Amino acid sequence: MKRTFNYTGRRKIGRKDVSIALRQETAVWVFDAELHLAEHNFPRNAEVWVEAHRQNLWMQWSWGTVSALRSPADRRLLEFDVPDGVLFRVRVVQPAGLEHHKLLGEADGISFVKAGEADDRRRHLLVPVPDALDQQLWKLDFESDPPRLLVNKDAKPSWKEMARSPHFIALVYPEVLRRMLARALLEEEGWTEDDEEGGWSADWVRFAKNLGGLGPVPALDLKTDRENWIEEAVSAFCRRLELRSTWDRTCDEEGRR
Repeated sequence: MKRTFNYTGRRKIGRKDVSIALRQETAVWVFDAELHLAEHNFPRNAEVWVEAHRQNLWMQWSWGTVSALRSPADRRLLEFDVPDGVLFRVRVVQPAGLEHHKLLGEADGISFVKAGEADDRRRHLLVPVPDALDQQLWKLDFESDPPRLLVNKDAKPSWKEMARSPHFIALVYPEVLRRMLARALLEEEGWTEDDEEGGWSADWVRFAKNLGGLGPVPALDLKTDRENWIEEAVSAFCRRLELRSTWDRTCDEEGRR
Protein backbone atom coordinates (compact mmCIF):
# COMPACT_ATOMS: atom_id res chain seq x y z
CA MET A 1 0.00 0.00 0.00
CA LYS A 2 1.33 3.42 -0.93
CA ARG A 3 1.76 5.82 2.00
CA THR A 4 1.53 9.59 1.64
CA PHE A 5 3.45 11.87 3.98
CA ASN A 6 3.17 15.37 5.41
CA TYR A 7 6.47 17.11 4.56
CA THR A 8 6.31 19.93 7.13
CA GLY A 9 9.42 20.30 9.33
CA ARG A 10 11.40 17.34 7.98
CA ARG A 11 15.08 16.82 8.81
CA LYS A 12 17.68 15.73 6.32
CA ILE A 13 19.25 12.32 6.95
CA GLY A 14 22.82 12.17 5.66
CA ARG A 15 23.68 9.73 2.90
CA LYS A 16 26.47 8.44 5.14
CA ASP A 17 23.74 7.04 7.40
CA VAL A 18 22.28 4.79 4.71
CA SER A 19 23.96 1.90 2.87
CA ILE A 20 22.17 -0.10 0.18
CA ALA A 21 23.62 -3.31 -1.31
CA LEU A 22 22.12 -5.33 -4.16
CA ARG A 23 22.55 -9.02 -4.86
CA GLN A 24 20.97 -11.36 -7.35
CA GLU A 25 18.92 -14.39 -6.35
CA THR A 26 17.68 -16.64 -9.16
CA ALA A 27 17.55 -13.80 -11.71
CA VAL A 28 15.80 -11.43 -9.27
CA TRP A 29 17.56 -8.49 -7.60
CA VAL A 30 17.28 -8.25 -3.82
CA PHE A 31 18.54 -5.40 -1.66
CA ASP A 32 19.86 -5.08 1.89
CA ALA A 33 19.80 -1.79 3.78
CA GLU A 34 21.90 -0.66 6.71
CA LEU A 35 20.48 2.40 8.51
CA HIS A 36 22.06 4.58 11.21
CA LEU A 37 19.41 6.86 12.68
CA ALA A 38 20.32 7.16 16.36
CA GLU A 39 22.12 10.51 16.16
CA HIS A 40 19.11 12.27 14.63
CA ASN A 41 17.07 12.08 17.87
CA PHE A 42 13.87 10.95 16.22
CA PRO A 43 11.11 9.61 18.48
CA ARG A 44 11.90 6.00 19.32
CA ASN A 45 8.54 4.82 17.99
CA ALA A 46 8.74 6.80 14.72
CA GLU A 47 8.06 4.61 11.70
CA VAL A 48 10.78 3.94 9.12
CA TRP A 49 10.07 3.36 5.45
CA VAL A 50 12.46 2.45 2.63
CA GLU A 51 11.58 3.13 -1.01
CA ALA A 52 13.11 2.27 -4.38
CA HIS A 53 12.27 4.35 -7.43
CA ARG A 54 13.17 4.95 -11.06
CA GLN A 55 11.06 7.19 -13.27
CA ASN A 56 7.46 6.04 -12.78
CA LEU A 57 8.44 2.75 -11.11
CA TRP A 58 8.21 2.68 -7.33
CA MET A 59 8.26 0.22 -4.43
CA GLN A 60 8.02 0.74 -0.67
CA TRP A 61 8.79 -1.31 2.44
CA SER A 62 8.00 -0.81 6.11
CA TRP A 63 11.27 -1.00 8.09
CA GLY A 64 9.97 -1.06 11.66
CA THR A 65 10.65 1.84 14.01
CA VAL A 66 13.68 3.94 14.92
CA SER A 67 14.30 1.90 18.10
CA ALA A 68 13.42 -1.44 16.49
CA LEU A 69 14.50 -1.48 12.86
CA ARG A 70 13.06 -4.53 11.13
CA SER A 71 14.19 -5.68 7.72
CA PRO A 72 11.21 -7.20 5.84
CA ALA A 73 11.60 -10.73 4.58
CA ASP A 74 10.72 -9.87 0.98
CA ARG A 75 13.08 -7.21 -0.40
CA ARG A 76 12.93 -8.21 -4.06
CA LEU A 77 12.94 -5.42 -6.63
CA LEU A 78 10.18 -7.01 -8.67
CA GLU A 79 9.09 -3.78 -10.38
CA PHE A 80 12.52 -3.26 -11.97
CA ASP A 81 13.70 -5.38 -14.89
CA VAL A 82 17.28 -4.16 -14.40
CA PRO A 83 18.75 -2.31 -11.41
CA ASP A 84 20.43 0.40 -13.50
CA GLY A 85 19.29 3.84 -12.39
CA VAL A 86 17.34 2.66 -9.34
CA LEU A 87 17.67 5.04 -6.40
CA PHE A 88 16.55 4.61 -2.80
CA ARG A 89 15.12 6.89 -0.16
CA VAL A 90 14.59 6.46 3.56
CA ARG A 91 11.78 8.23 5.37
CA VAL A 92 11.13 8.53 9.10
CA VAL A 93 7.53 9.47 9.91
CA GLN A 94 5.39 10.21 12.92
CA PRO A 95 3.77 7.05 14.35
CA ALA A 96 0.03 6.48 14.69
CA GLY A 97 -1.77 9.39 16.30
CA LEU A 98 -2.82 12.96 15.49
CA GLU A 99 -0.01 13.58 12.98
CA HIS A 100 0.41 10.05 11.66
CA HIS A 101 2.76 9.95 8.65
CA LYS A 102 4.10 13.47 9.24
CA LEU A 103 7.57 13.32 7.68
CA LEU A 104 10.24 13.79 10.34
CA GLY A 105 13.35 13.01 8.29
CA GLU A 106 14.39 11.88 4.84
CA ALA A 107 17.39 10.73 2.83
CA ASP A 108 16.85 10.64 -0.93
CA GLY A 109 18.86 9.89 -4.05
CA ILE A 110 20.69 6.99 -2.40
CA SER A 111 22.71 4.91 -4.83
CA PHE A 112 23.36 1.22 -4.30
CA VAL A 113 26.43 -0.95 -4.59
CA LYS A 114 26.34 -4.49 -5.89
CA ALA A 115 27.48 -7.23 -3.54
CA GLY A 116 31.25 -7.64 -3.71
CA GLU A 117 31.88 -4.15 -5.11
CA ALA A 118 33.53 -1.33 -3.16
CA ASP A 119 31.33 1.49 -1.88
CA ASP A 120 33.15 4.75 -2.59
CA ARG A 121 30.23 6.81 -1.21
CA ARG A 122 30.24 9.11 -4.19
CA ARG A 123 26.92 10.38 -5.49
CA HIS A 124 26.78 10.00 -9.26
CA LEU A 125 25.69 13.09 -11.15
CA LEU A 126 23.93 11.17 -13.89
CA VAL A 127 23.25 7.47 -14.34
CA PRO A 128 22.06 6.35 -17.80
CA VAL A 129 18.79 4.44 -17.56
CA PRO A 130 17.30 2.21 -20.28
CA ASP A 131 13.88 3.22 -21.52
CA ALA A 132 11.54 2.66 -24.47
CA LEU A 133 12.14 5.75 -26.64
CA ASP A 134 11.05 4.50 -30.08
CA GLN A 135 13.37 6.28 -32.57
CA GLN A 136 14.78 8.72 -30.02
CA LEU A 137 18.23 7.71 -28.78
CA TRP A 138 18.30 9.69 -25.54
CA LYS A 139 16.23 12.01 -23.43
CA LEU A 140 16.62 13.96 -20.21
CA ASP A 141 13.89 13.14 -17.71
CA PHE A 142 13.29 16.17 -15.50
CA GLU A 143 10.21 14.60 -13.94
CA SER A 144 12.54 12.47 -11.85
CA ASP A 145 14.41 13.81 -8.83
CA PRO A 146 17.28 13.87 -9.52
CA PRO A 147 16.88 14.09 -13.31
CA ARG A 148 17.83 11.00 -15.32
CA LEU A 149 19.46 10.41 -18.66
CA LEU A 150 17.20 7.99 -20.51
CA VAL A 151 18.84 5.88 -23.21
CA ASN A 152 17.00 3.86 -25.83
CA LYS A 153 16.92 0.31 -24.46
CA ASP A 154 16.73 -1.17 -27.97
CA ALA A 155 19.81 0.60 -29.35
CA LYS A 156 22.56 -1.61 -30.80
CA PRO A 157 24.91 -3.18 -29.95
CA SER A 158 23.36 -2.45 -26.52
CA TRP A 159 22.15 0.64 -24.73
CA LYS A 160 25.07 0.42 -22.29
CA GLU A 161 27.65 0.24 -25.07
CA MET A 162 26.05 3.17 -26.86
CA ALA A 163 26.02 5.29 -23.70
CA ARG A 164 29.71 4.55 -23.12
CA SER A 165 30.84 5.11 -26.70
CA PRO A 166 33.13 8.09 -27.50
CA HIS A 167 30.66 9.30 -30.11
CA PHE A 168 27.76 9.37 -27.65
CA ILE A 169 29.83 11.08 -24.97
CA ALA A 170 31.13 13.71 -27.41
CA LEU A 171 27.74 14.53 -28.90
CA VAL A 172 25.41 14.09 -25.92
CA TYR A 173 27.15 15.00 -22.70
CA PRO A 174 27.96 18.65 -23.49
CA GLU A 175 24.29 19.18 -24.28
CA VAL A 176 23.30 17.35 -21.09
CA LEU A 177 25.53 19.67 -19.07
CA ARG A 178 24.08 22.71 -20.84
CA ARG A 179 20.49 21.67 -20.13
CA MET A 180 21.15 20.68 -16.51
CA LEU A 181 22.85 24.00 -15.76
CA ALA A 182 20.11 25.90 -17.59
CA ARG A 183 17.48 24.17 -15.47
CA ALA A 184 19.47 24.85 -12.30
CA LEU A 185 20.41 28.47 -13.01
CA LEU A 186 17.77 29.90 -15.35
CA GLU A 187 14.49 28.14 -14.57
CA GLU A 188 12.27 27.61 -11.56
CA GLU A 189 13.67 29.39 -8.49
CA GLY A 190 17.22 29.49 -9.80
CA TRP A 191 20.33 28.37 -7.90
CA THR A 192 21.85 30.77 -5.36
CA GLU A 193 24.87 30.56 -3.07
CA ASP A 194 22.50 29.51 -0.28
CA ASP A 195 21.85 26.29 -2.21
CA GLU A 196 25.50 25.20 -2.20
CA GLU A 197 24.84 22.03 -0.20
CA GLY A 198 21.38 21.11 -1.37
CA GLY A 199 19.95 18.95 -4.12
CA TRP A 200 20.93 17.98 -7.63
CA SER A 201 21.17 21.56 -8.93
CA ALA A 202 23.89 22.31 -6.37
CA ASP A 203 25.74 19.16 -7.45
CA TRP A 204 25.77 20.27 -11.09
CA VAL A 205 26.82 23.83 -10.31
CA ARG A 206 29.60 22.49 -8.08
CA PHE A 207 30.70 20.15 -10.88
CA ALA A 208 30.85 23.07 -13.32
CA LYS A 209 32.83 25.20 -10.87
CA ASN A 210 35.39 22.42 -10.48
CA LEU A 211 36.06 22.36 -14.23
CA GLY A 212 38.32 25.35 -13.71
CA GLY A 213 38.67 28.70 -15.45
CA LEU A 214 35.20 29.94 -14.50
CA GLY A 215 34.42 32.96 -12.41
CA PRO A 216 31.74 32.96 -9.72
CA VAL A 217 28.16 32.27 -10.75
CA PRO A 218 26.51 35.60 -11.62
CA ALA A 219 23.66 36.89 -9.49
CA LEU A 220 20.18 35.46 -9.99
CA ASP A 221 18.85 38.58 -11.74
CA LEU A 222 21.69 38.62 -14.33
CA LYS A 223 20.16 36.12 -16.75
CA THR A 224 22.40 36.91 -19.74
CA ASP A 225 25.52 36.65 -17.57
CA ARG A 226 24.32 33.28 -16.28
CA GLU A 227 23.72 32.10 -19.85
CA ASN A 228 27.28 33.09 -20.75
CA TRP A 229 28.60 31.34 -17.64
CA ILE A 230 26.82 28.15 -18.70
CA GLU A 231 28.41 28.28 -22.16
CA GLU A 232 31.84 28.81 -20.59
CA ALA A 233 31.22 25.75 -18.40
CA VAL A 234 30.31 23.63 -21.44
CA SER A 235 33.48 24.77 -23.24
CA ALA A 236 35.56 23.96 -20.15
CA PHE A 237 33.95 20.51 -20.00
CA CYS A 238 34.80 19.81 -23.65
CA ARG A 239 38.39 20.92 -23.08
CA ARG A 240 38.72 18.81 -19.95
CA LEU A 241 37.62 15.66 -21.81
CA GLU A 242 39.36 16.67 -25.07
CA LEU A 243 36.21 15.69 -26.90
CA ARG A 244 37.19 16.78 -30.41
CA SER A 245 40.57 15.08 -30.13
CA THR A 246 38.90 11.91 -28.85
CA TRP A 247 36.39 12.07 -31.71
CA ASP A 248 39.16 12.48 -34.29
CA ARG A 249 41.20 9.65 -32.81
CA THR A 250 38.17 7.33 -32.79
CA CYS A 251 37.37 8.17 -36.42
CA ASP A 252 40.98 7.50 -37.44
CA GLU A 253 40.95 4.13 -35.66
CA GLU A 254 37.66 3.14 -37.31
CA GLY A 255 39.00 4.21 -40.72
CA ARG A 256 41.97 1.86 -40.34
CA ARG A 257 39.80 -1.18 -39.66
